[in-house]
Amino acid sequence: MKKRVLCVITAVVFCLAVPVPALANSAGLPYLTILVENPPAGLELSLIVESEGTQKTYPIEGERILWEGCYRFYNHLWSPWAAEGAAQPTAVLEVDTGEESFSLPVEPQGFSFEGNVVTLDLRNQRLLYDQPWWRTPLLIGLRMVLTLALEGAVFWLFGYRQRRSWAVFLLVNLFTQGAVNLALHLLIPTGTDYFVVLGLFFYTPMELLVLVVEIVAFRLLLRERTKGRAAGCAAVANLLSWGLGGLLLACLPI
Repeated sequence: MKKRVLCVITAVVFCLAVPVPALANSAGLPYLTILVENPPAGLELSLIVESEGTQKTYPIEGERILWEGCYRFYNHLWSPWAAEGAAQPTAVLEVDTGEESFSLPVEPQGFSFEGNVVTLDLRNQRLLYDQPWWRTPLLIGLRMVLTLALEGAVFWLFGYRQRRSWAVFLLVNLFTQGAVNLALHLLIPTGTDYFVVLGLFFYTPMELLVLVVEIVAFRLLLRERTKGRAAGCAAVANLLSWGLGGLLLACLPI
């Protein structure tokens, strides 16, 4: 028995002591995400990169979700760890709207880290190195309003009419849904298209936690109906909003 334990310990120490190369995140996040508000149907974007005297053109693929176009570029060009003064590639964004064409230089900050976001202002023909200030509040507000409307309908169908009951409903849901949306904002890269990964590793665990929290909160705080009805209401409402939330992740910009 002692020999077996000694062998296991030795094997673990050996594994920890010997470095083994590993690849993580092999799918890769976009190194540049270009947001375009109300892009025209014929909009085409491409990046012309010049490095060591040679030029290469990269077409940038994109998709439109509601009012927003999202174009993703996956090639890593500039390194944030390059020595000061070291030669770096230069890039120009070529924009063709179908009616006019123009070019915009892309600053190194656009490629420094994964998931960088720039906004293409077609009207003023410029690049803004971030998303619009109103974008995140708008998307969070839309998701929360739609979720509250659905869960509120379930709450009504379960027979809750008193003002105190609705105050509990609003306070609990504002807390839980606000936490979910804040977590999505902080953890999920802007403009990502990995909806399956989002659902499995981020959204589903958060919704399960919300389900438990709301069942407990409704049982403790609601007085108008029985505790069993309160728990059932929370379960039904959250299961329905869980499905709605997954749909919103695919149908609304992130």
